[in-house]
Amino acid sequence: MILTSGPPRLIPWIYIPILLLLLTIFFIGVDGAMAQSANSAAVSSQTRQDMQLRQQLQQTDPLGGAGSLQEETVSARPLSPDMGDVQIMQEKEAKPWFFLTVDTQAFYNSNVTYAESSNRVFGAWQIITTPEIGFAPRIQDEQYSMFFPRAGFRYQFYTYAQAEPYPLAYTSTVVPGGPQYTIAQQNFRVSNPYLSLGWAFSDDLYLEFSGQANIYTSNSPSSSPANFLSEYPLAWQATWFKSFAEIQSVSITARASYVLANPTNFERTDNNLTFAWVTNPTREINTQIYASFRLAKYTGLNPTAVDNPGSDLGYFNNSDRLDFQQTYGASVTWSPIEYLSLRAFISWTKSDSSVQVAQTGDFEAYNAGTGLNLIYRF
Repeated sequence: MILTSGPPRLIPWIYIPILLLLLTIFFIGVDGAMAQSANSAAVSSQTRQDMQLRQQLQQTDPLGGAGSLQEETVSARPLSPDMGDVQIMQEKEAKPWFFLTVDTQAFYNSNVTYAESSNRVFGAWQIITTPEIGFAPRIQDEQYSMFFPRAGFRYQFYTYAQAEPYPLAYTSTVVPGGPQYTIAQQNFRVSNPYLSLGWAFSDDLYLEFSGQANIYTSNSPSSSPANFLSEYPLAWQATWFKSFAEIQSVSITARASYVLANPTNFERTDNNLTFAWVTNPTREINTQIYASFRLAKYTGLNPTAVDNPGSDLGYFNNSDRLDFQQTYGASVTWSPIEYLSLRAFISWTKSDSSVQVAQTGDFEAYNAGTGLNLIYRF
């Protein structure tokens, strides 16, 4: 037996980090400084929850197609016949521990205010840009190889562009000389540090515990901090993933989280159940159909806001309430090369609440759009 370490690994596309940085700078530049409206907090919270579902669906297989956890550390391959029966043992390349990515998606939202009242419902285009850096090591020790720690930081830009005329509620002033509403008033940003630990019981069953902070900020320094109630969720998530018929797979994901907001305005418990069916007709194409159900229980901690419906916090209706949401959608993703993927998606959401609220209680909305993801692992 002849031992060799194999040829050195070449890192192609060395300019990818530069490209990611340029894209990030570009989207920061176009984000613009805008004022905020009083209902931005409710809208931003619901929008962030929609984005969380999309991120979850992008990672249907939590192990990222890693295959069996019991991988051998070396592989053998035969030499040409003229060298006899000699074999070369070659070490497998170590998996990268860090990643840098920029994800951008542009889509039409039929109900950007997540409202039920017809005089407040209108559609608009939305762009969500997410630069992210993360640490996701693969433990080589067989005794601990079933654990998957992960930590990282996302900075998300949520930008709206008008697609339909504003309803009367936004084009008229409440009082003479009062403010005029514009779609740009919904723009916001989110700082999202996160930490998680995954545990793979088998190739099919995966459990993860996570903690994160969703820190909302305005595009205008003069905006009231109450317009953006930062959230701090602690969550666990279990995913059952099963491949069959070679090109098809199904997954069932259950997620439960406990959320503090602001952190004294309200508490919320979110319970999600998502079913997904994935097909891979070719190595580069991935299609997905899914259904997701969310039950959210709000517990009010600041009842004085209810007595003042005109305040920023009043839009959250701090009395206890129960929301049920159902979302159905489909997507197709094309990954022509390792570092790039393009996707198109469509979804429809219906929400029902036990308490009538101005925003994000009872509503219907559909989204349709496209996205691009660039990722570099090192």
